Amino acid sequence: MGDILVLNENRLEREITKSILSEGLDAAKIILVSKEEPVIKRLREGGVDLLIADVPKFDVRRCDMLAQARQASPDTPILVTSAGVRSDIAPHVWRLGLQDYLLKPCRPSWLLAAVRALKRDASAASEGREEQRRERYLKLLAEQMRAFCYKKCTYIAKDYLDSLYREIHNESIIRFQALRFAEGLMQLGNPLGASAQMSLACIMEQFRLRFGQQVQKYDTYLVFKKMLDVIFSVFDEDRSYQVGSEQRLINYIDRNIRGGISLDQAAEYANMSSYYFSRFFKKITGGNFITYVTDCKIAIAQEMLVETDWPVLNIAYELSYSEANYLSKVFKRKVGMTPTEYRELHCGSQDHSAQMETEASPASYRK
Repeated sequence: MGDILVLNENRLEREITKSILSEGLDAAKIILVSKEEPVIKRLREGGVDLLIADVPKFDVRRCDMLAQARQASPDTPILVTSAGVRSDIAPHVWRLGLQDYLLKPCRPSWLLAAVRALKRDASAASEGREEQRRERYLKLLAEQMRAFCYKKCTYIAKDYLDSLYREIHNESIIRFQALRFAEGLMQLGNPLGASAQMSLACIMEQFRLRFGQQVQKYDTYLVFKKMLDVIFSVFDEDRSYQVGSEQRLINYIDRNIRGGISLDQAAEYANMSSYYFSRFFKKITGGNFITYVTDCKIAIAQEMLVETDWPVLNIAYELSYSEANYLSKVFKRKVGMTPTEYRELHCGSQDHSAQMETEASPASYRK
């Protein structure tokens, strides 16, 4: 059971309702509210599994409040309690699209039965929606794996997490869905052989051990990325997978960006001289190798500045810069401000969150 919001102007009735629900339901958090305005605000914030609204009479003000509640959180069931005649109350309930109503006075068992039924229906509908979301993203992942596009796979994994955090406000539900997604990712790696299966299983086991911990979204993204690294290392090492030489090279570079891959290392992987490799890379990408690596690093730094609380020094080390000052110098040249200024500007900005979600949306996977 999650949060249950009880709206009732009568203090005694609020307390009686809370007592009935607390005794009859397990792990239910009951929130009592006497005014209508906090109800709409709380519904918009998310995390409410059920609203029980007492309506003395269906006047314009209260009907408007219920309509706003439906709009603020369309998936939250609303149970109305009201004194009066069924023929007067029922038309208002169905017209407003509310889930159920109870005539007062009602027995505690009736209230509990109605709450359990609405919670059960809402939970089933929510799980169905989350399963569809998960399967949709896993299908996108499978398609990009078949195309051997590592970077696009990381975009999809990040976009899935962004969608969870954007639409779900319960941390435990987010962690559970992220765990299910990781399980689906592990299943995508099943055909890759025993060694890959064992590596993926170890990552999953570590993820499960941290299941109950409060972790940042970026930490979970790194788990998904680590699993993708295992899968794409098989594609790279097993020549039976028909990966084009150009795509294989780009995958190798993208997978080693954080490790500070150099021009000589990339050229050695491609079995070319550094001079010829530079020309070859520019031919297939249209850009300079050093510029490509630097741009990728700065993009990662931007994400980490917004989505983690890591110090700039730690981010510099994560990206294989020897010191924070050098990262700051490169960052300011590319972005126009220092990492600290960028974090101060964007942290907590809804506009920036929307921008990040747009950049990682399925429409951008081919860019």
